[in-house]
Amino acid sequence: MESDVKTSTHAGRYAIIGIILAVFNYGLYALIANLIIKDSDYLWLSSFIASAFTTILAYILHSKITWKERKPTKKSIYRFLIWNIILTIAINPGLTQLFGLITPLYQFAYNISQSLHFPFSYEFTQSTGAFVLTAIITTILNFLFYDRFVFGKAKNMIK
Repeated sequence: MESDVKTSTHAGRYAIIGIILAVFNYGLYALIANLIIKDSDYLWLSSFIASAFTTILAYILHSKITWKERKPTKKSIYRFLIWNIILTIAINPGLTQLFGLITPLYQFAYNISQSLHFPFSYEFTQSTGAFVLTAIITTILNFLFYDRFVFGKAKNMIK
């Protein structure tokens, strides 16, 4: 029962940190894209830079706040970075592509947005829906991986 309380405490902290990270990531991205790079051909670079800084901040905040009672090992940072690289390069694009195929859902959402006179195209509805579904799965996978393998108890961690 005690581990259930700790898991729910970690989940709550994780959610709060996640909101902070999302705001930071978007703010940094917008700052770089609109004030520094200013070239729409290089939006990917703005996203890459913002994501890199956000990943570093995520490790710091999760180690100091979310899982503060667990001492990270020397390998924790490597596990964190490797997992985030795998997630960014392999898992997220695959999930986004897969979720992009749920056309009945996006057609339904698009029809609702049109009946409410929102200026959204079907492509916007589809890409946003795929992004949101991917973000939900990614958030769950991140929590489980961080909790078990990155910030897990030292005796349970692989040396």
